[in-house]
Amino acid sequence: MKTVGSYWPYAPTLFDYIRRAMPQNAPESLSNDDVYAVSAYILHLNGLLPAGATLNAKTMSAIKMPNQKMFVGDPRPDVKNPECMTGCSGNK
Repeated sequence: MKTVGSYWPYAPTLFDYIRRAMPQNAPESLSNDDVYAVSAYILHLNGLLPAGATLNAKTMSAIKMPNQKMFVGDPRPDVKNPECMTGCSGNK
């Protein structure tokens, strides 16, 4: 099932998506504060942020998405982002 927690490996991607796509009738018209508020609400609904938490660039970057380790690099030869198999930063 695709949810915010399983769809993106990093929380700031949610901010970027909301900023670019919302509202549907006027994309990119929300202020950063509004985008953080919508992002916080969605993260809270997905159990990733407590109610009343303050969300900003620093706190959003600190959120660990539950499915983050399941994402891999794009293996297509025309993509300049090769999948890291050993010795990668963040690999355990």
